[in-house]
Amino acid sequence: MAGNGDIQWCFSQVKGTLDDDVTEADIISCVEFNHDGDLLATGDKGGRVVIFQRDPISKNCIPRRGEYNVYSTFQSHEPEFDYLKSLEIEEKINKIRWLKRKNQAHFLLSTNDKTIKLWKVSERDKRVEGYNTKEENGQTRDPSCITALRVPIIKP
Repeated sequence: MAGNGDIQWCFSQVKGTLDDDVTEADIISCVEFNHDGDLLATGDKGGRVVIFQRDPISKNCIPRRGEYNVYSTFQSHEPEFDYLKSLEIEEKINKIRWLKRKNQAHFLLSTNDKTIKLWKVSERDKRVEGYNTKEENGQTRDPSCITALRVPIIKP
């Protein structure tokens, strides 16, 4: 804040391209931070949700900066037609809300003019198995003894 109590605003980060090829569907229709400010969700007129995660390096800098990286993107709503009311329902996301966290997962609500959807946002640890650089007991093999290549398998 400035000495006179006014807040000073400045751009610290721009996401996306700065060209003239912006379509109607790309226009952001809602924005919502989660409770601790580490996640930022945006919804657009095309029904997409983009979740940004705060960069841990920028969070710990002095002065603190709020830089975010894309964490996840998904299609939340599709256009549909309500035949009973003879009305087209847009895919535009009207509102996004984060629910208070109760465990490791984050929960997000998104809504258009007809439907509210609940999304679970979580990470799963994956491990690599089946590669031939280790013995069955876990010891590292001598590279000169490996005669064939085995493609590893990634398991959740």
